[in-house]
Amino acid sequence: MTLVADRLYRAGYTEPRLRQFWGGPIASALVRNNAAPAIHFCQTVLESAQTQPQTQTDAQESGEAPQRFDEHLATLAMLFHFHREVSTETARAALGDDAFDIAVDGGLLVTSSRSTTDNGAGTSNAEVGEPGHVSAPFAVTPYDLPVGVPRGFRPGDENLYLVSDHGTLINPDVLDGDFVLGLGGAGRTLVALTPREHVSISADIGTGCGIQALLLARHSDRVIATDISERALHLTGLSAGLNGVDNIELRAGSMLEPLSEPVDLLVSNPPFVITPRTTVANFEYRDGGMAGDRLVRSLFTTIPDHLHPGGRSVCLGNWETTSAVDAGPEAWVTDPETSVLVIEREGLDPIAYAETWIRDGGIPRASEDWNAATAAWIEDFDTRDVTEVVFGYVIMHRAEHTLDTDNDVPTIADHTIAGNGEQPSSVFKARVRTTSAIANNPHGLGQFIATTFALRSWLATAGAEEIANTIFTRSPDLVEHRHHMPGESDPSSITLEQGVGFGQVFDLDTALAGFVSVADGSLTLRQTAVALAQLLDVNPTALEDQLISQVRQLVIAGALLPVNEGKQE
Repeated sequence: MTLVADRLYRAGYTEPRLRQFWGGPIASALVRNNAAPAIHFCQTVLESAQTQPQTQTDAQESGEAPQRFDEHLATLAMLFHFHREVSTETARAALGDDAFDIAVDGGLLVTSSRSTTDNGAGTSNAEVGEPGHVSAPFAVTPYDLPVGVPRGFRPGDENLYLVSDHGTLINPDVLDGDFVLGLGGAGRTLVALTPREHVSISADIGTGCGIQALLLARHSDRVIATDISERALHLTGLSAGLNGVDNIELRAGSMLEPLSEPVDLLVSNPPFVITPRTTVANFEYRDGGMAGDRLVRSLFTTIPDHLHPGGRSVCLGNWETTSAVDAGPEAWVTDPETSVLVIEREGLDPIAYAETWIRDGGIPRASEDWNAATAAWIEDFDTRDVTEVVFGYVIMHRAEHTLDTDNDVPTIADHTIAGNGEQPSSVFKARVRTTSAIANNPHGLGQFIATTFALRSWLATAGAEEIANTIFTRSPDLVEHRHHMPGESDPSSITLEQGVGFGQVFDLDTALAGFVSVADGSLTLRQTAVALAQLLDVNPTALEDQLISQVRQLVIAGALLPVNEGKQE
């Protein structure tokens, strides 16, 4: 199967080359789930190719090799991206005879002479067409890996091929319940959030199309991928074969049930959509089959039992807020050895949430089905007095049982409390809401979150005296903005903008702005507070207390960083 992937890659069937092939406006239309412009473009290329020389020798002699390249790329896009039939001859020319035969034998292509009966993994979506034609029962989608994902093992491994069902991009009908979703926005988010240090064993819970497992395989000795859907596991196996990955173990079962051993890293994009337990259509890839947020609650509370000491997990989810309960997953996880950071990214009222997922299921707006589904969702939320549904990230880290600090988590400082020789717990449980757009992260968003997680662990143990005696340096991505009223010399407001992480903006007063401006790794907070108190003519002790509280918040956000080896006053 790797030969098929190699031919796809050599033919230019990659995300960057396809964007270049059909241009920016068509690429933008595809992002909006509109395939019509791309299909029209590919059809035009193929129709034009029929008037060009048909043999490679003739094409080279007449200078038409670029047209043949475009013809092959259009053929592959029509087959694997847009679920269109092409002639067997054209498909063979695009893939080569050997790769074409492998694709047929592996179930990636169906010729007009083959039946489309159930092969043990579910009924194919492809239909038998005219003799001499071929179609692709599954989507085979290229994925250009983001920053932070290991690469460089072989030529072309910055690209990955994912096998999934053809979705709403080309299918206007309501999806089947066992539909296997390709890589969507949530999956891409989890890819970006996942730490990429080498681990012995990792797990992808609810693997779906297998994207997380395939990437975990690049920095894990062994990967366990679980899913309740046999169809999803089958397609994940096809993706693994295409990409030459042989260290993934596929296990059938619901969520954590098949996981019999602890792991070093666990990731999950579970079926977290909150759906009424009524006649509303359910989809295995998104609906957990439980009322409310019970599925993610059950998952998050039991994850610590499946982590090695020092192990980490990264998950996505939806959870409900009611008029009586505002607490989130940070309150569900009671294990005393596990730190939990919940990052809320979006909150929707029940009606807006229902609209989002009814539309996602392909139900036409204003139809009887739409109205019935809306009523079912509203009534379901009313039974639990839900006021908001939150989407966010849940990151956990189980503490080490030993004092060994070589655990891939940055060590910020020695946290031993002077006087009693005891080392306090660095375990914390926190929830923040950050809805700003994600900024540019040259080392990956996962690395940024790992750093801020470690900073929170330090702050969990650091008292006021330690913070006062700590030297801080500002993150190099920060930009300060001063806003002036016309004719005024003093700013009316001062803000600090992050260039990495979540691109947060912080309001500063004069004292905090002064502290940030001199935070270059040379002075402790206490030394800076004394100097600023003299300039501002305020009490130095009161200013120090104020700065300790303010600096804590900027450290949590990664805007200020403690210096490990600064002198202590």
